[in-house]
Amino acid sequence: MRRVLHSPTLRSALLGLSVAGLLPCCFVGQVVEQAGPYLAHLVEGGPSLKKPLSASLANAQSWSAWVWFRTDSSDTNSLIAGTGDPTASNSRYFEVRDGRPGVRLSAESSLLATSSLRSGIWHMLAVTDDGTKITFYVDGVSALSGSSVQRGIGPEIQMAPDAPSSGMVRFGGDIGGFSVAARSIPAAEIQKLFAAAPNFDAQLREENAKPWSIQVKQGIGLRAPQDPAEMPYGAAPEKPRAKPLPPAGPTLHETDKNSWEIAANWRLLSNVGAATILPKAGAQVSLPGFNDSSWLAATVPGTVLTTMIDRGIYPDPDFGMNNLAIPESLNKHDYWYRVEFPTPKTDGSGRRRTLHFAGINYAAEVWLNGQRLGQIRGAFRRGDFDVTHLLRSDAMNALAVRIAPPPHPGIPQEQSIKGGPGPDGGLLAIDGPTFVATEGWDWVPAIRDRDTGLWQGVSLTETGSVTFGDPQVVTRLPLPDRSSADVELHLPVHNSGATPLHVAVVAAFEGVRVKIPATVSPGDTILHLLPRDFAPLHLSHPRLWWPNGYGSPELYHLKLQAIADSGAIEDERESTFGVREVTYELTLFDHAGRLQRVEAIPAETRGKGYDAVDVHHEDMRQTAEGWASTIDPQAEGTSAIRPLVNDKGLTDLILKVNGVRIAVRGGNWGMDDSRKRVSRERLEPYFRLHREANLNMIRNWVGQSTEETFYQLADEYGMMVWNDFWASTENTDAEPDDPTLFVDNARDVVRRYRNHPSIVVWCGRNEGVPTPALNDMMIDMLREEDGTRFYSPSSNVVNLRPSGPYKWREPALYFSKLNRGFSVELGISSFPTKEAFEHTVAPEDQWPLNDAWAYHDWHRSNGGDTHELMRALDLQLGPSTSLSEFERRIQLFNYVDHQAIFEGMYAHLWSPNSGRMIWMTQPAWPSTMWQMYSSDYDTQASFYGVKKANAPLHVQMDLSDYTVAAVNTTLQQQKDLHVTVRIASPSDVTLDTENATVTADANAAVPVLRLSLSSLIQKNPLVFVRLEMRDEKGALVADNFYWIARDDASYRALNDLAPASIEAHTVAGPSASSSSGDESTWNVRLKNVGASPSVAMKLTLFHADNTRVLPAYYSDNYISLLPGEERTVTVHTPSSAVGPGDVHFTLQGWNLAEKDVPLAAGQSIVARPSQTSGTASVARR
Repeated sequence: MRRVLHSPTLRSALLGLSVAGLLPCCFVGQVVEQAGPYLAHLVEGGPSLKKPLSASLANAQSWSAWVWFRTDSSDTNSLIAGTGDPTASNSRYFEVRDGRPGVRLSAESSLLATSSLRSGIWHMLAVTDDGTKITFYVDGVSALSGSSVQRGIGPEIQMAPDAPSSGMVRFGGDIGGFSVAARSIPAAEIQKLFAAAPNFDAQLREENAKPWSIQVKQGIGLRAPQDPAEMPYGAAPEKPRAKPLPPAGPTLHETDKNSWEIAANWRLLSNVGAATILPKAGAQVSLPGFNDSSWLAATVPGTVLTTMIDRGIYPDPDFGMNNLAIPESLNKHDYWYRVEFPTPKTDGSGRRRTLHFAGINYAAEVWLNGQRLGQIRGAFRRGDFDVTHLLRSDAMNALAVRIAPPPHPGIPQEQSIKGGPGPDGGLLAIDGPTFVATEGWDWVPAIRDRDTGLWQGVSLTETGSVTFGDPQVVTRLPLPDRSSADVELHLPVHNSGATPLHVAVVAAFEGVRVKIPATVSPGDTILHLLPRDFAPLHLSHPRLWWPNGYGSPELYHLKLQAIADSGAIEDERESTFGVREVTYELTLFDHAGRLQRVEAIPAETRGKGYDAVDVHHEDMRQTAEGWASTIDPQAEGTSAIRPLVNDKGLTDLILKVNGVRIAVRGGNWGMDDSRKRVSRERLEPYFRLHREANLNMIRNWVGQSTEETFYQLADEYGMMVWNDFWASTENTDAEPDDPTLFVDNARDVVRRYRNHPSIVVWCGRNEGVPTPALNDMMIDMLREEDGTRFYSPSSNVVNLRPSGPYKWREPALYFSKLNRGFSVELGISSFPTKEAFEHTVAPEDQWPLNDAWAYHDWHRSNGGDTHELMRALDLQLGPSTSLSEFERRIQLFNYVDHQAIFEGMYAHLWSPNSGRMIWMTQPAWPSTMWQMYSSDYDTQASFYGVKKANAPLHVQMDLSDYTVAAVNTTLQQQKDLHVTVRIASPSDVTLDTENATVTADANAAVPVLRLSLSSLIQKNPLVFVRLEMRDEKGALVADNFYWIARDDASYRALNDLAPASIEAHTVAGPSASSSSGDESTWNVRLKNVGASPSVAMKLTLFHADNTRVLPAYYSDNYISLLPGEERTVTVHTPSSAVGPGDVHFTLQGWNLAEKDVPLAAGQSIVARPSQTSGTASVARR
């Protein structure tokens, strides 16, 4: 700032400031330009504090600078504060070197005092330059002088700048005033400045490691419906089609001894208009015999919209723009569910009967036989009601449930080309815990009922007076030793009686049985079964749970029984758990503000009242690389924090399971299904596809997929789960309005699912941190209810990379610049197969691109903007004139882009890359945007690019510099691997070959060789690169294929490829048994018998009516073969999906026309060139 000092009154006032050390008294009465004094609290782990410097100050011929500072680490080498770029030759910085103060005038020139500074006290350093001589002062005394340096400096002030050379660290301490003036201050005034030290205790200093901020703005979506001109237009919605009513059957279905699902004969009333039943009428509605004959036969579990679709009220919203035919009014009123059921006949006289609700949305009032039982609020909170004395032993019982939707449903944007995708969510976010995405996001339209209803099941159980709560199973390993494990059982028990009861509690799993006598007082008690008391809980050679690709996801089956003295079973419970321990490598602040690379072991602090990592707002702080959390002061120096060697460049989270670093490769699930159709039958194929794609993590984005089936399948398929709760983007989305309700639902989720080994991270908010009050409550709750997992308040930035990008980027950038570290979200469009798209959109809306595409998420603006993708597609392959042509071309991009995302991670594995999760792998409905397969289980090229890149043993090429690497993410070293490279022209002329032998260390990527492709493509605008890796016996263990062009236009040479000739032998294999039932298996042998490379060949299995057989699991697809090469593709599909009729394969490719491959043992077909360029016909043999 510029100060003009000449008024006598002002002169007196400023003399007072001078005495306080804020202004140099020698300037009073003169016109002086000065910057400062700047005050700062600086920690070594934080970033530099930067301030602008005027050009006149930067170029002043006569100048002064002075600083008050204090540090506890005066023996380190640091730059304290100064002006200009500290790495340039013309900067000026105060420094401490080997305990001695100095002033650094350039990278080569310094004035360094001979005496050391005392730590922990305030010192003043000053430097003046009168145009002839530079003088350096320490605590008011001249220490050194030298010749003036007449050079301008960069227009910037930095305090605690980045260390400009090795051996230096960032300054840590306090600055009580740093100033620069455009005049040389005489020595006498320097002495006065030192004598008149500021009141340091009164100063408010700026921090360089600033704590995480609170939300300062929030969006609430649309305030009014969008302009009609921006609405989507297209084919008329279909007419509704009712499903057949389920066959008549008993209402109660016995699922286990003394447990019954209320599974049938539910009725639903839409509580609006003339049919309205007031809430207070619950007593009448819940009486047996109430007339509900006009109500709809309800689908339970299911949402109210699911029932209305099943009964033919509304069309299937997944197809075309049918969703526009369903009214938003469905979320504006409540509903009644009703069912009558008999009391089960058992021999349990005097036993307790409990009505259990597994999940409702959003608020429920429950009535039974004319009596109000209570209420449930929040989509993720169970409801349990004691109905022992209300059930009628010799007559029917009537259950009535009034369900209310979330109170703030918001106003959705209907996606269109003109209107764009609109805001992500809106007002509904304040009602979290709920399905906040159902207001509409850029990957799913608004679900009209906001998924209101009995979305999970309702059951009745019979127990004694002593019942189990949610057990907690904690498993510990003496890492790095994995040959044994300790199992702790923490068992909540409840006595609903009035007197203490004596029981024997038995816990058993896989050959282990322990028994403990217990006297259970009325109310709640927790029993602790520990290995120190029960030797069988110490396991030798345990079967460990591993993430997919690192080992088998082994599960144990726990059975608990509470047995009364009489021998009667009071209660029993069965569940699964996995033996595994998760730890977390992180770069964290220590108590002194330094960044330390450590391994945090949360289980070591369990039950101690503190956590290993402190993630309160004030303890997540800014660093030069982003943001980092803090080691909890009570955990520092304990076994909960293990110091590590700080590998250069590592800042982000590294997940370790059973002591092994896990290369996280996964994807986000925005929602398992837009209408919460979440049966095991529906969800299991998605999990298998993730396993088939070699992924190992799924993110439960904003907790929208929170249900038992999701976690159980994740356990079984080896999918780690990054588990969010129900708050979304800070400074974009609204924050939950009721922290108590939020934490109540979160507590129930943690208790309910904490034994699932798949869950490895709890996350408070998508892209931000919950409000301080809510975050503090979550920290306390998770410490109380779990204590074995890391809680990350934010899904990005804090010890993680920022989110994105979400649109097309040059694939080579994923190897060199993008997402270096642990990236929880990055995505790119992923258009489905032609068949899947045709199954999604009405024929008249399939081409050209129109609002139906936009409604199914093909964005022309905002995060998923496809303009760059379409521009690149046109440049490389030419403009498309039909859906078939577009789909054929976009699949090449799908494959290359998704492969590059993950291969780019492995190119720098552990230095610094530790995880990449694409946005998304799972579509919540038929989408055209972020996904690796379609919602109907069909798999486009994206899936196979992901599958290829993530093979546990893999050979790949870095697209940024053409380095070939062997990637081994197994736990075994692989010796004597032979890597061969062949580079060929489009006419199959060999341009170069390379060979190398390599040892691929376990869990590492090893560079093998670098190809000279840059020079080759100057002479050959398009080349093919074939990589193969074989073991010492010559067996092929990995292969890869790339097409590389000199520039965008050169890719058009793909259009000129000669037609391919492919011989195919299709042989049905034996049926196989899998966890999801019997399977049918085929092996399809493909051989290129022609002279032209065959690119991106796709096999598809069809029924006789040409509908796809789904799900089907292909070992490979979109396969490219050079002349003479051959591959076998194995295809598995559930026998139930094949059905009784005939099936057949089709084969098509970039330069191979689609033809049938008859399914007949021993039959072969030959695909021979046709007369059309770029296609081929099939001649059967």
